[in-house]
Amino acid sequence: MSAWTADQLAQLLYEANAHPWESLQAALDGIEGQPHPRVAWLTTHLSVTKREYAALIAAAAGAPTPPDDAGLSALMAWEVEAVRVLTPAQLAARLTHAGADLSVADLIRLNARHTAWHAGQIAALKPRTRMA
Repeated sequence: MSAWTADQLAQLLYEANAHPWESLQAALDGIEGQPHPRVAWLTTHLSVTKREYAALIAAAAGAPTPPDDAGLSALMAWEVEAVRVLTPAQLAARLTHAGADLSVADLIRLNARHTAWHAGQIAALKPRTRMA
């Protein structure tokens, strides 16, 4: 597989984070009333892991870290723009996550998959309208 560009990786993250139809934001926007208790855990977990990924990328590639006060929505927007400006050398930088040797680009793709996985879980927790 050819190397992903920063723009392609930013687009992938945007789609997992904020695409209007199938994304984390779309799943969250679809919740009305009192959300399932697991939604709070999932959104907190995503905030923590996105910050962890940003810290690993910053250490490996000399990239910035997100503002300390950014909530999940701001964090999602921040990371898309932060990825967009990474150089090919920064994307190729190596790091270790969960015992695996990865490039920065690999971790960004993992971030998108992780986000999409949990977006699906959140969407599945949305109350369904009963059809008779």
